[in-house]
Amino acid sequence: LADGNICLDLKTISGQMEWLVPGEVTGSRVPDFEDWMKALMAAPMVGRSESSDLCRFPLVLDSDGCLYLSKYYDLQTRLVQALAARIQSRPRAVDPGFVHAAVEMRFRDQNPAHTRLQKQAVITALQHNFTVISGGPGTGKTHITRIIRDILSANAHNRGLPAPRFLSLAPTGRAASRLPDGATIHSVLIPRKNHPGFIHGKDNLLAADVVIIDEASMIDMALMTRLLEAIPLTAGVILLGDDNQLSPVQAGAVFTDICTADLLRPFVVSLTHNFRSHGRAGIEILAHAIRRSDVDEVTRILTEDRYPDMVFAPAGPDYPQVLENYITDGYGPFMQQQGLAGSLDLMDRFRILCAHNIGEYGTLQINHLCEKLLRKFHPSDIRDGFLKQMIMISTNDYGRGLFNGDTGVVLTEEGDRVAGFTRENGRVQTFRYMDLPSHDPAFAVTIHKSQGSEFETVLIVIPDKVSRVMTRQLLYTGITRARKKAVILGSLSVIREAMGLTLEKRSRLSRLLVEQTGTPGPGPDEV
Repeated sequence: LADGNICLDLKTISGQMEWLVPGEVTGSRVPDFEDWMKALMAAPMVGRSESSDLCRFPLVLDSDGCLYLSKYYDLQTRLVQALAARIQSRPRAVDPGFVHAAVEMRFRDQNPAHTRLQKQAVITALQHNFTVISGGPGTGKTHITRIIRDILSANAHNRGLPAPRFLSLAPTGRAASRLPDGATIHSVLIPRKNHPGFIHGKDNLLAADVVIIDEASMIDMALMTRLLEAIPLTAGVILLGDDNQLSPVQAGAVFTDICTADLLRPFVVSLTHNFRSHGRAGIEILAHAIRRSDVDEVTRILTEDRYPDMVFAPAGPDYPQVLENYITDGYGPFMQQQGLAGSLDLMDRFRILCAHNIGEYGTLQINHLCEKLLRKFHPSDIRDGFLKQMIMISTNDYGRGLFNGDTGVVLTEEGDRVAGFTRENGRVQTFRYMDLPSHDPAFAVTIHKSQGSEFETVLIVIPDKVSRVMTRQLLYTGITRARKKAVILGSLSVIREAMGLTLEKRSRLSRLLVEQTGTPGPGPDEV
């Protein structure tokens, strides 16, 4: 689970050496697969996947040699059932002639080569109760959902039907604020007080006809399962995300699994054209090279200095001074802004992104450096422990509606220390600082924590050596957080080495869907 996997694949690690402490010589050999399977099947705490009373076993072993905690085996089973039922359900009735005319009218003045996949995504969403739209920033995912909403509303009006009820959801308040009438998933499902789970679920469905879920690549298996179970089968579901990004912090790379499942290919549309830069920006070109694992192209882009929106600062003797200059220049306007609303507006102008929390190049050290440098913008002296800060919530507080990953600003207003967060529809929610749940400084955040956000300029701090989290997906996610400019500070050799590392967190979703529906995946000619 700590590595983001919902199960342990015994076949992949059987017979290998597992080191108790990395870099030390003491370790133990993992059993051979057959011996391991026999021992587990004989263990009283391990249930078999074909058993009818798995709830009484803490562990579950399936026929492929994958070992689960029973909670995650149950979640995977329920997710497969929810997806299978949804793709087999009948979509909302639409007038084909009206839809065709409406789609053509929406795209008539645009380049067909650029909008072909967008049109396909709209038509897929209108014809099915389940649609997945994958694409990087600037490919128009949110724009497409507005078109879908408008066409469905006009279709209902023309047929004399009630207007469809839309829900626009995202896993974080920041992402939800970018959607029309957006809300967080937690706020709509409504967490139970003093109990696990949510008020809305399979026995208490949401009132909706179409549910649009943005930043779906951030949603782990537990939350995705409970969300899909809470949506009526008669409602259309549209998942938006980027399957090249990092997996969720919690276990289960659900969005990536859905995008790669054979049975779901007719429902998945992958957008490629960037309407923001039209293929000319260095950020986009570098992101494409990272996706292709093209190490030579990445090296060329970083070293030729051809793109004004893409800056590479190699690590060298002047590294500390370069970092300090970027900190003071990047956060200066934010620190000089006095009001809470204005500070929140400036919060996404600049952000430092790191691979890790700890170490010289981690968020803890760089946040400490930021606080030290940025005090020069603060009118009080060093003895005043308070500094205007960006903060990130690190634990869920269902009562206050603050969740892990929510980012806000803390400052002093009229003598009181207050915290503000941007919410749905751009409104600002304030709290007394002393009432906040656990939180951390957020001048520098990990790339993992930055998912779901975009910033005008990002400074990506590359560590001095590769680790298991320093992967191709991490580089891609960091680069694509930038809207206008990306600055990479670090070692080119570490970047080149990280390009060869990739995260593989596949589940058995594709196979289980076939088993659940009895339908094989389509061939290439059928898609």
